[in-house]
Amino acid sequence: MIKLVLCDVDNTLVPFNERPLSPQTLEAIRELRASGIRFGLATGRDYYELLHIFGGESEPLQTGILSNGKKILVDGELKSLSLIDHEGMVRLAREVRDIPNTFVCVYPLATDERNPVWCLGTTQAQMEEFAKVFEFTGTLADEVPDEPIIGATVACGESQERFDQILSRFAQITPQFDFAQPTKRWCDILPAGLNKGTALDSLLRLLDVGLDEVLVFGDADNDLGLLQAVPNSVAVANATPTAKAAARWHIGACENHAVAGALRELARAARAGETPDYMLGDR
Repeated sequence: MIKLVLCDVDNTLVPFNERPLSPQTLEAIRELRASGIRFGLATGRDYYELLHIFGGESEPLQTGILSNGKKILVDGELKSLSLIDHEGMVRLAREVRDIPNTFVCVYPLATDERNPVWCLGTTQAQMEEFAKVFEFTGTLADEVPDEPIIGATVACGESQERFDQILSRFAQITPQFDFAQPTKRWCDILPAGLNKGTALDSLLRLLDVGLDEVLVFGDADNDLGLLQAVPNSVAVANATPTAKAAARWHIGACENHAVAGALRELARAARAGETPDYMLGDR
């Protein structure tokens, strides 16, 4: 029996840059919760970013894995917090200065609804281009500010092949970091060994939920740790090949609100004591 649903946001629950979340998706989440199943997010986004995506509705944001596992929330209470290594970020920021069309974004722990970000190794024009797409308020900086850092990303306007080369170089010089790419031109920087999947055990212990009682939805390589960790995993049709291969079950595309439909079907099945249709066959 499923007791908890964890869902990625961008290109899983909602198409990237489609804001706010559709009314039918919000209603599906309410229906799921009314059936007695908890709903939570497992996302690289932080709280204020999510609040914007959810149109100011905070109720679905109270429990889950945020910032790719660096934050764990239960009923609105922060239960776990991991920060980005400051020394490693300084090293990356210095390295990126010599790489054309590539820069790093650093997210301060102290944040607000503007989603402030320091951008290092770029120009005002390039920063604004990425800020519009990735929804942050950027400030150019020469050095990494001496403040606690909750998140960081690499932004790159080069080809994917060139981006892969850059990330490989970064991995060599900063072994304290892992790199997980959720979408084109954008890669999350994570503390080594920490991801959505490794944060899952802590969340489930806090909720007293077993691995076989959680259902997860994802679409990208930064969801792999989560999709591989549980027996009940679902990929949307627009998922990356690796995410599709990691998932046990598959549904339609994000742009067609497939997750909303899957949540409603799960709610219906829970009330009827049945198994959702999309969970009846493996792969």
